[in-house]
Amino acid sequence: MALCKCGCGIGAKEGNSFVKGHNGKFSFRGETHSLESRKKMRRTHIGNQSALGHLASTEARERMSLSHLGKSNGPHSEETISKIRESNLGHLPSVGAGYTKWYSYERRDSRVVKLQGTYELAIAKYLDEIDEEWECTNTSREHSFLLSTGQRYYPDFYLKRLDLYIDPKGWIQPQDEEKYERVEKEYPGYCRILLGDTYLEQLKEILSYG
Repeated sequence: MALCKCGCGIGAKEGNSFVKGHNGKFSFRGETHSLESRKKMRRTHIGNQSALGHLASTEARERMSLSHLGKSNGPHSEETISKIRESNLGHLPSVGAGYTKWYSYERRDSRVVKLQGTYELAIAKYLDEIDEEWECTNTSREHSFLLSTGQRYYPDFYLKRLDLYIDPKGWIQPQDEEKYERVEKEYPGYCRILLGDTYLEQLKEILSYG
């Protein structure tokens, strides 16, 4: 039987040069690294951020900082925001997405529709209560309006009896004011925006004149 080549004096298995765990450089016989070896190993860690929590040196941190220069993590540009908004038009977000919550509502004809916010939910319930024919159009491309800007506008409801779209809004955000003005200008008489907390009263007035 050949002895382990690390010098430990233990016999190695046939065909092996070392005992398992020995590597020829250091044998596991209770020996420890010398002070000089420990200093060398410590120097190899300086400047590196490891999973063990070693702190990067000032020089290393400066190098990492320079490597990130030119990479923007700040707010999107107006052009990018516009593209994101356009890409999301007509797509149904998950429940709770956006500024208001999405609700699943079962109509009187047993169909289930997705409604965004309490305004839409209240209007759907009211239209069902008075037996008015309506469709939920908030994600329907078929019922959307193509504006001269290339944008598509998606109103929330279509009233069949009046051939009219209605769109309840608690408020209009500044960036959307131009879009709604364009809708009224380019499609006059086809859509009514119900603005503010009196949306139900406004709807009742529209239905009474219809």
